[in-house]
Amino acid sequence: MLKSWLIKRGFNAETATDVNVAKQMVREQPFDLILADIKMPDIDGFTFLSWVKKYDSDILVIIMTGYADIESAVAAMKSGASDYIAKPIDPEYFFRKIDEAFKIQQHKQLNDRSCNELIKPPGKEYDELLKYLDSTVEHKTHLLITGNRGTGKSSAVKYLHDKGFHLGKPLVIMDMDHSTGDREESRRQTGSAGDESLLIEKLREARGGILHIRNAEQLDLNLQDELLGILTRQKRDDDFTQVVVSSLKKKEELQKLMIPKLYSLLEKNSMELPTLKGKKEVIAALTAHFLAFSNYILNKEIQGIDPELMDQFYHYAWPGNMQELKNMIIKAVLLTETPCISVGIATELFGKGEVKKEQKPLLIHSLYKLRKENYEKEKILEALQLAKGNKTMAASILNIDRKTLYNKIKLYNVST
Repeated sequence: MLKSWLIKRGFNAETATDVNVAKQMVREQPFDLILADIKMPDIDGFTFLSWVKKYDSDILVIIMTGYADIESAVAAMKSGASDYIAKPIDPEYFFRKIDEAFKIQQHKQLNDRSCNELIKPPGKEYDELLKYLDSTVEHKTHLLITGNRGTGKSSAVKYLHDKGFHLGKPLVIMDMDHSTGDREESRRQTGSAGDESLLIEKLREARGGILHIRNAEQLDLNLQDELLGILTRQKRDDDFTQVVVSSLKKKEELQKLMIPKLYSLLEKNSMELPTLKGKKEVIAALTAHFLAFSNYILNKEIQGIDPELMDQFYHYAWPGNMQELKNMIIKAVLLTETPCISVGIATELFGKGEVKKEQKPLLIHSLYKLRKENYEKEKILEALQLAKGNKTMAASILNIDRKTLYNKIKLYNVST
């Protein structure tokens, strides 16, 4: 009956005959909402709710209960349920509860900027970069961003979008690392012949907002020529789309790979993001920020980090820069049950051996592997292990949305 109501209202709905079936379905598909009874034959609603919140904390859960069991419903709310609804269920009230749950979630996501905000570390270097971004927001100029892996290129683009555009305007990412696979998937789903280039397709999708082209060094000559035409001929009207191009390559390397006119145009408005290595003040500030962030999302109260461990942070090379430091702190908080993160977990964080002064830091630990190119399955497996199976956390570590993670898990047949 509930499935019939939901389908008539335009929802994609599935039913499960027991909790084990439900768990398997959740593992395979990115559900947005689950309706579950408190009293079930094999596992009660509280146990199932707890499992869902650990497995994918973004899934909303509405508990269904009889009038005589309202106290249990209130307890479920305290355990993480979005809402509860008493039986017998009135259809209009039922849909109002669902709408409210989604609105509350959306409001929370819009107001909780800690997950994707641009972090401004201390120092003149970062002050200048922020001023440049603000100027780009004001004039809506196209932009080239270069920088090593994990330096914050995606966060800079989100900053441009959040500050310069209405929330209804799109931010579309075209990642040249995955463009071929994305194109094939799009053709399979839409049945299109594929005559239109991926660049034009993404530009149309981003109309009026921002198109972020990642790993631009992989653009072939045809796409470069199309991009040049877009940048030079686009009208400044309501449909104007700001294009941000980012690359791991240095400018001098990009110059050799790009059409001279395209590189010259992009280089006029460009910025290079700094690396983290050796910047003690910046490392300290980011560590404090990511510790507060990890406490918030993991519901912990870690108060600090052992000075000896901090010293290892200061002398580590940070090949993955800010993103690697964020992942490192999340892992440290996950592993810590005391008020202070101990130097005793250094081996878990860095791999075998400690990072000491005058030593070359080890580059073989799991967090570094997360950032290596062309190892998507390995990165997903390690992110899931790091996040203890929590897919929302794993998606954050990989810097992708949870639905993309589900699709990749299915594509690579990753066991969860």
